[in-house]
Amino acid sequence: MSLYVQIAEKIYKKLKENKEFSTDNLENLNTLIVEIRQEIKNSKLKLLYNFIDFEECLNNVNSECKNHLDISLIPIIKHEGEFILWLASFIQKITTDGKRKLPPIRKDIPPEFKYTLPKEKKKIQPFQPQYSESGELINSYFKSDEFIEVLNKNP
Repeated sequence: MSLYVQIAEKIYKKLKENKEFSTDNLENLNTLIVEIRQEIKNSKLKLLYNFIDFEECLNNVNSECKNHLDISLIPIIKHEGEFILWLASFIQKITTDGKRKLPPIRKDIPPEFKYTLPKEKKKIQPFQPQYSESGELINSYFKSDEFIEVLNKNP
């Protein structure tokens, strides 16, 4: 998260110095995306979306929005700390660091399912092979007088 906060602070300082903030949220969001693209260009972060239709996200219910970004709680830009934290979380949601993250499996588990740990752990006995006596019988046959007689009869 510290990487995202650092990027958010850099972007905020650039925009504040250049006085690029406006009263229109859509314009601010588009300006933020441009700045985010420039900041993460030389880092390991990559944008998840090539294009984000902010108008759709603001006008439609969050479940109907294709990108599933909640941008309805954009803080006032004048509140620097609050805005930087919001921007850091926004950057985290729209970027990836290249590592694939497994989706949480919690949503796949039905709510009525309850898992309880077993009270006693069963001890597993290691497999012990059982040897037969057939090897000893074969060995004793080859050492017997009968085998030696049969062997001597056949040239």
